[in-house]
Amino acid sequence: MKDRRASIVCSHVANGRPILRAVRDEPEMAEDSGWQFLCDLVGEENPETAQVWLVCEVLEKDFSLKSIINLPTGTIATRLGLDDPWVIE
Repeated sequence: MKDRRASIVCSHVANGRPILRAVRDEPEMAEDSGWQFLCDLVGEENPETAQVWLVCEVLEKDFSLKSIINLPTGTIATRLGLDDPWVIE
């Protein structure tokens, strides 16, 4: 079954940059996964241009996130590039 909860994707990721940082906050409602998926361009993330994607859409873009998607609230995962493993901070 596809995960149809909402997540936040920075505009850079929405426009094709790789996801290099994943942060899971406390969900505000049942439809919210709490996940934010970011390109990690420090100082260039703009919350006003972020987009809401379904978790299943994010997994279609980057299947490597499957390994961390069920980690608990408070999780921060980073990687240096697409071929690097996720590191939990």
